[in-house]
Amino acid sequence: MRFDRRDVIGGLALAATGLPVRRAFASGGEAVVNHIALEDGRVWIAAKLDGKGPYFFIFDTGATSNFIDDSFAKSINLQKITGGKSVGMGGKVADYSAYIARELTLANGLRFPDMQFAGIGKRVSKDAVGALSAAFFTSYDSDLDFVKGEWRAYPKGRPTFDGLTKLPSRFTRENRSRRIEVEATVDGYSGDFLVDTGAPSISLTGRAAGDSGLWDDGRPFAPIRIGGVGDGFILGRLVRAKKVKVGPFVFEDMLVSLSKPGTISMKQEGILGLSALSRLDLSTDVSSGTLWCRPNGLGEPAGRYSLSGLWLDEVKGRLTVVDVGNGSAAAAAGVRTGDVVIAADLPAALRQINGPPGRQVVLKIERGGAQQEVRYTLKPWL
Repeated sequence: MRFDRRDVIGGLALAATGLPVRRAFASGGEAVVNHIALEDGRVWIAAKLDGKGPYFFIFDTGATSNFIDDSFAKSINLQKITGGKSVGMGGKVADYSAYIARELTLANGLRFPDMQFAGIGKRVSKDAVGALSAAFFTSYDSDLDFVKGEWRAYPKGRPTFDGLTKLPSRFTRENRSRRIEVEATVDGYSGDFLVDTGAPSISLTGRAAGDSGLWDDGRPFAPIRIGGVGDGFILGRLVRAKKVKVGPFVFEDMLVSLSKPGTISMKQEGILGLSALSRLDLSTDVSSGTLWCRPNGLGEPAGRYSLSGLWLDEVKGRLTVVDVGNGSAAAAAGVRTGDVVIAADLPAALRQINGPPGRQVVLKIERGGAQQEVRYTLKPWL
């Protein structure tokens, strides 16, 4: 049985009668269970804030702190506290606000007092008001069961790890929060990867993309923007890796995103996101600071990328081709970096080149002062 977003709200109408987290965990019991949902490349959980809601949050094991949309926090009158500065994609430094909820209540009635949130200028997802951090997964032995749709926390420690495999992993502390890194190999390139349920795919930092040889103009790729919290982004590529290995588990033909070599990098080689993690049930062992797992039978989520193979951006008021994916239909038709797209209706032009397989694309481009028409058919190529 698979749970969807409607299921994670169940019980929140009565959740105000539940136990505070300290009493719930002190009371013992095999597990404290709350519904989650794996949907649209995200892990969803629902909660009330100060008795209001319920609202959807993303369960994000890659986050060192809880996040909330600034405008939403203000709309429900969350108390504002001292904020700080954050460094986002592209090295962009931004101020952020901070808020505190007197009480966060999950659907199972578990209540967390005085929960702090960092304010962000945009939502992490259209339907989510914020994200809950790695602390929910690393503060106590926990399971993320994607098939049953459960986050389970064990007050007195998980009774047994029978049937699970211990991964080469460790907890790492950043900003007073513990996250998990695991050793993994992508097409022969090995390193430590952050376990991040807030990321849709596997990714390599700019340093790792260069060292691994995967950033190669001769291999097929789709140009992408790699963003995160904040407004910044960096140039990236999406490529197909033949083999990704995590402990004894091997995933074949996975889409992997690459940051451009030379761009700002984290200390790990990259991120192990949901395209791989969702195929495993995950369990933390807090006493040893390790991650355990077992295959759950789910297939790889469908990877999506723009079939145009084009990254277009506005340069000096003109819609310009910033990058062209090697192997794409647009590249085969002769579209080049630096070409200017001539269109009376820019939104319509963007919708046309980002359509489904089989769509016929007709572009009028300008190159070196001369205009020409380019035609091609959208199709997958990675």
